[in-house]
Amino acid sequence: MAWSNALDGSAVYGQPLVYNGMVLVATEDDDVFALDASNGKTLWETRLGSPLRNVASQAGCGDVDPLGVTSTPVIDTATGVIYVLAELSNAGKAPVRHQLFGIDTATGTITSNVNADPPLGSGESAVHLLQRAALAFGNGRVYVGYGGQYGDCGFYHGWIVSVPVTGGSNTAFNVTPTGSGGAVWDGGSGPAVGANGDVFVTTGNPNSSKPAPWAESVVKLAPALGPTPLAHFQDPVATGDLDLSTGGPILLPDGDLFAVGKTDIGYLLRQSDLSRVAPIAGRICGSDPDGGAAWDASTDSIYVPCRSGGIQQVDLASLRTGWRSGSANSTVVLSGGALWSLRYPNGILQELNPANGAVLASIQVGRRVPNFASPTPLNGLVVVPTDSGVTAFSGPAT
Repeated sequence: MAWSNALDGSAVYGQPLVYNGMVLVATEDDDVFALDASNGKTLWETRLGSPLRNVASQAGCGDVDPLGVTSTPVIDTATGVIYVLAELSNAGKAPVRHQLFGIDTATGTITSNVNADPPLGSGESAVHLLQRAALAFGNGRVYVGYGGQYGDCGFYHGWIVSVPVTGGSNTAFNVTPTGSGGAVWDGGSGPAVGANGDVFVTTGNPNSSKPAPWAESVVKLAPALGPTPLAHFQDPVATGDLDLSTGGPILLPDGDLFAVGKTDIGYLLRQSDLSRVAPIAGRICGSDPDGGAAWDASTDSIYVPCRSGGIQQVDLASLRTGWRSGSANSTVVLSGGALWSLRYPNGILQELNPANGAVLASIQVGRRVPNFASPTPLNGLVVVPTDSGVTAFSGPAT
């Protein structure tokens, strides 16, 4: 272990971000920290508010408690502002609201504070929403994805909300306008913004028998969103709880897109119209592919985390599955020519060779790690989010 910081003692679900020699971390107690990347010492701390507590008793279900900042924030590198989505309550009690904060990374000063709740209808409550998907930045907007609490209690829709960072009104896309469900949770990864500003998301299963053509789908949206997608692809074999939103879409430089969900079928689609390019031979993972995948240009492969353990290679040149190796089951990060991933909840950090799947290192974290936790490689270290802070281990020299 290189260094460790307990922060406020609550869990870190979002991926730590590296910027200007700092590690930026947000916690479930609604605190944001900047740490010195070399030694983990706190440079500044910003309190955003009070998280929801006793979540299951107040929402009816849920497995994150307290519930404050659950998603990975995003940094606008042009301004040096980090955007963080916090669930706020009144002294730990419902009702709740979701606020998007802009924070100056140099000082920890809050520069903006905007409500980011979707336009809820009669009988709907923000307490039934979970904002797990990572935030995305593009087009002068922050894109925020919403799903439901673990257990799917209450009536909710999957949403994408667009918040303009220089002022103006929010816009939103409802995945299931005539029904319910269709979560955008993406296993902790998030929406993808294309080169021309279009926004791509994956969605989960509907929670009613009403028509839901945009559930279990890859959806392409205009930069300002709107009520209707530019294009969509619905998983033709997904039924029941077989979400396509277990990981976000991977945009490829040749104009294609990759997505996979609980059906274990990999889909290679055209970004232009989301038509299917070609089938991928072989079942992916054999268990739920969960969390964000990674693409490696040197091998032209996608690497998908498998819930039951192991990283699955998908060879795009041959359009078939390749090796599956290791015991990690969380978001895959490519850095320094190696793949890094965690096994949750027991906290094992693994390094794999992307060419053949050989396990190069296996490190016991010493703490439990949250579901879909993402490691962050930097300058010879790998920073790991845990159930009570962050810990850095020796890693790649990048």
